[in-house]
Amino acid sequence: MRRLISSLILAATVAVTAAPSRAEDAPQTIRFGDVGFGFGTPFGVGLLAIADAKGFIAEEFDGTPTKLQFTYFTGTGPAINEALSNKQLDFASYGAVPNIIGKANGLDTVILASYGGTTVFGAARPDLTIKSVSDLKGRKVAIQKATIIHWAFISALKNAGLSEKDVTIVDLKNADQLAALAAKSVDAAFGADFLLPLEEKGVAKVFYKSSEQGAAGDGFGAFLTTDTFRKAYPEATQKVVNGFVKAAQWLADEKNREEAYQIWSRAGTPIEVIRKANVGSQLRDKYNPRLDAFFTARYRSGIAFDAEQKLIRREVDLDAWVDRSYVENAVSSLKLRALWPDRGANGTLQN
Repeated sequence: MRRLISSLILAATVAVTAAPSRAEDAPQTIRFGDVGFGFGTPFGVGLLAIADAKGFIAEEFDGTPTKLQFTYFTGTGPAINEALSNKQLDFASYGAVPNIIGKANGLDTVILASYGGTTVFGAARPDLTIKSVSDLKGRKVAIQKATIIHWAFISALKNAGLSEKDVTIVDLKNADQLAALAAKSVDAAFGADFLLPLEEKGVAKVFYKSSEQGAAGDGFGAFLTTDTFRKAYPEATQKVVNGFVKAAQWLADEKNREEAYQIWSRAGTPIEVIRKANVGSQLRDKYNPRLDAFFTARYRSGIAFDAEQKLIRREVDLDAWVDRSYVENAVSSLKLRALWPDRGANGTLQN
């Protein structure tokens, strides 16, 4: 009898001890971070903003106690790295240059999907004769360093036969770039579509658009999680990626283009400017979430850029950093393979 009672007590103790472990299958809160371009109420202009606004990730957690929390950082990638370092985020979507820096500095991130492309613009003062990147020689150019815009600018210089020694780079955040152009303290600026309204105001003229340079012209980045979260909540991680891929699927449908522009306009950029920024772009291709050979080639160029700029001092093992299983599971289960065929390293379709 004593042995039976002891066994029952042991069984009850094991059951009580195991209960918290089962509860961990549904995290109480999942925290997301994205780049916010807003001048006022921050919001995003990419895939995660679509997933947030349309509830694609939230739907994956219907019937569970899990809550989602989205933060859009006007401090862009460096601010997201800081939040990850302080364990304030579980997932983040931001440009390759800063997230490579974060990885090299020890952040326990894992790449789960591509966040797509960022169209980069070059705008110059209208009183100057700057019609192309080659005309920037000897000029002062404002960019925000250690961002994907930085990569795009240096790449554009190289393609024009110039180097950064041929220009004077002024490191400014987005809002400060606008003020600098208006005050004529710089000659040009490279940034996202927040530069376009300056043309309508007569403060600047756009002379460069990255998407016109071919498939590899646009900026790029990734949707990541922490390795700690992935290991603790593999099922929740898959649900998050499923919702992220559903957002990309929704965006790929041309009938949703105008609604997407309305969502992105919450970042403070007028819809007509967003529409202009995306002229000629296939959103299906621009926001392809797959981690194929094209993604890999671009990220290797980002790693090489960070090393060349001395932004990192440690090697980054891309193969170990990337986990393709979640996005491939989502693409397969949603039967989207035909929507996003494999791409080669130069962006050409393989099948």
